[in-house]
Amino acid sequence: MSLQYSASRILHDEHMASLALLGEVERVALAGKSTSSNAGEELGRLLVRLRRTLDGEVLAHFDFEEQALFPLLAEFGDGDLGQLLTEEHLVLREVFEDLGRCADNAAASGFSDESRTSIRRVCAELIERLQSHIEKEERALLPALENALTPETDAEVSARHYI
Repeated sequence: MSLQYSASRILHDEHMASLALLGEVERVALAGKSTSSNAGEELGRLLVRLRRTLDGEVLAHFDFEEQALFPLLAEFGDGDLGQLLTEEHLVLREVFEDLGRCADNAAASGFSDESRTSIRRVCAELIERLQSHIEKEERALLPALENALTPETDAEVSARHYI
């Protein structure tokens, strides 16, 4: 997909980074195919990085969309799309919180069988929901943005991404 505007490229690049991280989550947390001699340590490191990314970059991504982009889409007549994606953000935020609780419990229990089962469950949900969400944004949001943005509005909203 050829993207004309910076805001669209920013979102696309962040989507690709998230998908790469989800691939690692699938490899380490779900498939259990660890390359290290200590799978619990590898899982622990991945959970720390995953939580930091979700709580930092991904939530900032959601905020950027909700505060800078969805209002623009609403003005352009695509408010329903922004509303749907905002509702998905709410559900994903709950999944992020569930992951945090599971990771905290696992760290406290030393990655017991029970905590690993909980981690696998929430990671599977995270992968399913976030991949689906990203797919919607790639197929619907990015084209809608490309239609709604102008060079001026792109510069304005893109500048808000770094605030």
